[in-house]
Amino acid sequence: MKNKENNPFDIILSVTPNFSEEEAINIAKQHYNLVVSAENLVSERDQNFLLRTNKQKKYVLKIANSEEDPIVTDFQICALMHINNTNDDRISVPEIKFTNKNKNSVILSKENKTFVTRVVSYLDGEPLFTSDQSIPDIPIAEDMGRYLAILGKNLADFQHPGSDQNLLWDMKRALSIREITSHIDSFSVRRMVEKTLSDFERYALPKFDSIRWQVIHNDMNPDNVLLDTSRKRRVCGMIDFGDMVYSPLIIDLAVATAYLHTDEGNPMLLMNHFVAGYNQETPLLLEELDILFDLIKTRIATTVAVLEWRKSFRDKDDPYLELNSNDRSKNLLERCMEIPRDHAIQTFKQICAKP
Repeated sequence: MKNKENNPFDIILSVTPNFSEEEAINIAKQHYNLVVSAENLVSERDQNFLLRTNKQKKYVLKIANSEEDPIVTDFQICALMHINNTNDDRISVPEIKFTNKNKNSVILSKENKTFVTRVVSYLDGEPLFTSDQSIPDIPIAEDMGRYLAILGKNLADFQHPGSDQNLLWDMKRALSIREITSHIDSFSVRRMVEKTLSDFERYALPKFDSIRWQVIHNDMNPDNVLLDTSRKRRVCGMIDFGDMVYSPLIIDLAVATAYLHTDEGNPMLLMNHFVAGYNQETPLLLEELDILFDLIKTRIATTVAVLEWRKSFRDKDDPYLELNSNDRSKNLLERCMEIPRDHAIQTFKQICAKP
């Protein structure tokens, strides 16, 4: 397989797969010998179904967007297999279910398009987004940091030719967001996003050649974090590896941290505890800490810009837009812009200097 060069906007612009629940049931039966019911799940660019057997065993059927290069889908599949083969009992990720023909995926055709499809195990746990603590408390924030660091260690030696996908959410390509900032109606918000991108170009991008790179999960948001339902309330699983990419390691931390904020008070409170938890497992380097705050703001700015851009061409009843209708990224970006850059950097360094 060979990478094809796609514009990073192509996949989101393209129509998502449109298989029916009945078709999903037939796919599971024909290719996996599974007798199931199917429930459509919300996804940004792919199509996912929750499958249930009559014994209440659950799986997820994932149908990749036709615009996604098959080598990228194979990259995601192989990464899950790699992580599960490490047998690290500190983390849990979905397992690939093989087809009747002992393949890790199957190619579907519909309306003159092809779709790489796979089935993965369903992980037990309560998504952070739907829990009573959709905004984590301090112990959960620290535990999330440790969990992401452990996951990063399991991916550190993983290599695949599909790891450098041309992805809109790949922060090393963040300057491409300038192409869509005109869709931000508010002048003040647009100016914040443009200032953030300029800071990224000035401070962060020049340091990328001198810091650690590896395959990263790149999407530890509250939808993808699972908590156990015991009184311990610990992170027990991670899902959705669709945004994985080969990029600077510190970006993995920045992406996750950008989702950790409170509506009031210091917006960096939970961010600081997340960084502390991560640093306990994987010590962060000074060069990485120098640009962490710039990267956090860049992820927030990207979220703002992409949602505004998506509104310009998607129907108002787009399930993904509805899911993000209460997004607080604009407010968070504004609050972060009020924090002096040097102060944020010094705070992160003090946190990571503690024994």
